[in-house]
Amino acid sequence: MRLIKRPNVIEDAKKFPQDIQEAVKIWCDVVKKAQWQHLDDIRKTYDRSVDLVENFLIFNIKNHRLIVGFNFQAQIVYYKYLLTHDEYEDQKWKDDPYFKKQSKKTS
Repeated sequence: MRLIKRPNVIEDAKKFPQDIQEAVKIWCDVVKKAQWQHLDDIRKTYDRSVDLVENFLIFNIKNHRLIVGFNFQAQIVYYKYLLTHDEYEDQKWKDDPYFKKQSKKTS
């Protein structure tokens, strides 16, 4: 897959401890080699947990959350945020203009 904003994720990781920086670099390598078509593919090839929250993927990297947008058909992952667990829990990342809450259907 093509990782958009790879330099940004590497730069953002620099403000965290070395183990996080190394884990982010490994994540970047995994993404580069991947040919994911859906969430199950990620869960089969990525050795840590990943969740789908609306139209973003949330990768757990140790006690941090790496948030990306994605387009499986185009084979693109768009880096958005690298956050501590507390920053993630604040949910300010959901204010991102590309974050789309799914509308709830009424019966």
